[in-house]
Amino acid sequence: MIHYSISCSYPASQFVNIRLDLKIPDSNMILLQLPAWRAGRYQLANYAQNIRKIEAFDPSGLKLEIKKLTKDLWEIQNSEQVSVHYEYWAGKMDAGNSWVDEEQVYLNLVNCCFEVVGHSEEKIKLTLDLPLYPDQITTLPKISSGFWQAQNFQQLADSTVLASKELKHWAYSCLKTQFHIWIQGEVCFEKEVFLENFRQFTEKLISDFGEFPEEEYHFIFQLLPYSHYHGVEHRRGTVITFGPAESLNQDPVMEELLGVSCHELYHAWNVCRIRPKELLPYNFSQETYTQAGLILEGVTTYMGDLYLLKSGVYDLSTYLKHLEKVIQRELDSFGWRNQSIAESSFDLWLDGYVPGIPDKKVSIYTRGAILAMGLDAMLIESGSSLPKVMKKMWDRFGKPILGYAISDFQEIILEELQDQKLINRFFSSYVNGHLDYFPDFKKHLKYLGLNWKEEFEDNPLLHEFGIRINDQQQILQIHPESPSFKSLMKGDIILESNLENLKEAYLEINRQGRALLIHLEHSDELYFPKVKLSCPKILESTKIWIG
Repeated sequence: MIHYSISCSYPASQFVNIRLDLKIPDSNMILLQLPAWRAGRYQLANYAQNIRKIEAFDPSGLKLEIKKLTKDLWEIQNSEQVSVHYEYWAGKMDAGNSWVDEEQVYLNLVNCCFEVVGHSEEKIKLTLDLPLYPDQITTLPKISSGFWQAQNFQQLADSTVLASKELKHWAYSCLKTQFHIWIQGEVCFEKEVFLENFRQFTEKLISDFGEFPEEEYHFIFQLLPYSHYHGVEHRRGTVITFGPAESLNQDPVMEELLGVSCHELYHAWNVCRIRPKELLPYNFSQETYTQAGLILEGVTTYMGDLYLLKSGVYDLSTYLKHLEKVIQRELDSFGWRNQSIAESSFDLWLDGYVPGIPDKKVSIYTRGAILAMGLDAMLIESGSSLPKVMKKMWDRFGKPILGYAISDFQEIILEELQDQKLINRFFSSYVNGHLDYFPDFKKHLKYLGLNWKEEFEDNPLLHEFGIRINDQQQILQIHPESPSFKSLMKGDIILESNLENLKEAYLEINRQGRALLIHLEHSDELYFPKVKLSCPKILESTKIWIG
């Protein structure tokens, strides 16, 4: 028997009180492993740093010795039946962490619940003792009022708890699945328009996959008063933290919320069920390396926005506006020269979610999205599509919950494309290699009926000298092919400039407290173009793509 009970004595402290009751017959030792990371973010989070005052007791109340073996593994000796008490600090608000205040208790259970080593497949009960927060939900199956149950630890770790003083609840259904929308925070938009948009992209996704993986799904929104954007996927739901809430009455901001919502819903198939072998099941105690970032996040990033277009939630001009942002991020980055998307996927554990050193890596999200779009164009040209490939991935690997290898994905593409040489070149050059993908990508866009135009603003520092700065005049980036790359450093602060006389152009800079005068060489090249996409004519390929 494994039973978790959660309470909160002093919300202002942001600590929750957790009690774990265990009854394990014929056991003289219990090992408790706290997760070191969570699904959807392949980076060590070391949640054990948020635990304090962990104690263990036998049924008579006698205190038992609890010994820490590693940073997140504890041992309790001579204990068939034990009650473990500890406090967890819930003081980080985003879609993958936990937060407590006077309005809510919000927990991602992977942060704060132990895996009982050797008993990971046992059912786990959960009760909430939170009388100050009457609106209580979790993404776990509900057994009765205040009582939920996970089939095993993997399901528990994939679940979220939200107890609130005031929680808004909306719902809609598609085929056999009931979709719930839970909102913590201020609502500044029309309910019916919001629900209709969700119905539209949900129905289109289900239509292409043929079914939804679960009978019930929960969108949990934390609508915040400050700027924020984050989403995390779960099998039975998603948590999305977004703000400022009051800005959601503006169409461009609502488009961003719809974008992350469709992205996370696509994950219900891809990642939550269609998953690489090495991530099935998740081993939360240590790093698990994968090279499948193209599929995990690249395909999902591309498909998330595409299904807003295919469902009619986005019109074509809105879609192209968001696609321009994805392309611009990649065009302004030169990490592909040094690291492939497969290598960057492997290195997520090292530096995947921080800027890192200049031009070392690519983003599995944006780089992956343009590679996925190129694949889609190639498949459409051969009479198939990437959605058809992902349907096969669902049928063969997601629905039966079998892990895939990247070669399985490549093989399905080959079945649809019937061109071994073309597929081998794509994967060797762009997925595993360091070649510039944009020349081929522009051809794929043209096939889909899209025009690519490059524009340059009145910004000589950026476009003529290849120097990008922030509002504080600090250098953020230097184009590696510009002459400026030889004499300037990231982090230099520009004090004075003279760019009008190209033969005598100079910058006076502050470099770590030293004042330097840097003479700039000029070339005939222009750097950091701004991309604009348009669709002057709807071709047959365009209709197939967005149909």
